[in-house]
Amino acid sequence: MNVHDVIEALGILMFGLIFYSYAHRWLPLLPRVAARRGPLLGAAFGFITVALMIARIQIEPGVATDVRHSPVALIGLFEGTAAGLTAAVIGALYRAWMGGSGALAGIWALLAVGLASGLVRRHALRRGGVGLAHALALAAITYAITAASFFSLGARGIRLFEDQWWGLLAGDLIGIGLAARLFMDVVERDRREAAEREAAALRSVTMLANAAAHEINNPLTAVVGHLDLLSPRVPPGTREAEWLKRAKDASLRISEIVARMRHITHLEPMESPGHLPPTLDIEKSSEDHE
Repeated sequence: MNVHDVIEALGILMFGLIFYSYAHRWLPLLPRVAARRGPLLGAAFGFITVALMIARIQIEPGVATDVRHSPVALIGLFEGTAAGLTAAVIGALYRAWMGGSGALAGIWALLAVGLASGLVRRHALRRGGVGLAHALALAAITYAITAASFFSLGARGIRLFEDQWWGLLAGDLIGIGLAARLFMDVVERDRREAAEREAAALRSVTMLANAAAHEINNPLTAVVGHLDLLSPRVPPGTREAEWLKRAKDASLRISEIVARMRHITHLEPMESPGHLPPTLDIEKSSEDHE
């Protein structure tokens, strides 16, 4: 096996990992772009797939292979069926452009891997998230799809598969199994950093809310007390009595808000009307949150 070809293929895969790491961090900051996250990342990994198809690994004179299925499987496993199929379609278009007797087998194999990766992800999410076992299972499925694509070519395809079966197996295990472990580290790191940012924001909001509640509560107590003193002096049924009732109702509402401000347990944003920035929904933020 040509070591330089292997290093080149690993370099392309590492570039994909680095790209995914930065994209995973930056996309949430761009809401309009993030809405098309799956197809965009799928397209990027589709071009990585094409790069791997060009950078073939020579196993022995006259026999070469590639790990084209790895980027398709990885992006579908971590971003969903849309991303996996987008990457697969780009790779399939390039394979169709290359032509040859094995073009049809190569095309359906790419599409099958893109679909399989999305299905494995869906199964993984029902079990709590993508894990190493799911990545290894996808590597096995990808290898089976690859073998089937060779066998579909008949005797010639079987001979080609016999020449490179172990290279394809190593490529799927390393390119999907090991790389998935690195992808999981990226996802877990970003999840941990997001949790730390949310915890820091919650501490800041809680401290500010408690301070504001204390400052509001002192004058509010005086207002409510004076309203209670005024009540016996105002004849019932008059406009002044109605004003007094509204003032007491508003005071009680403020008192309820102040009490909720002291019991904020999580942050629930609320959209503001017009072009105003979003605000904190104090009622939802002070409810029991599991």
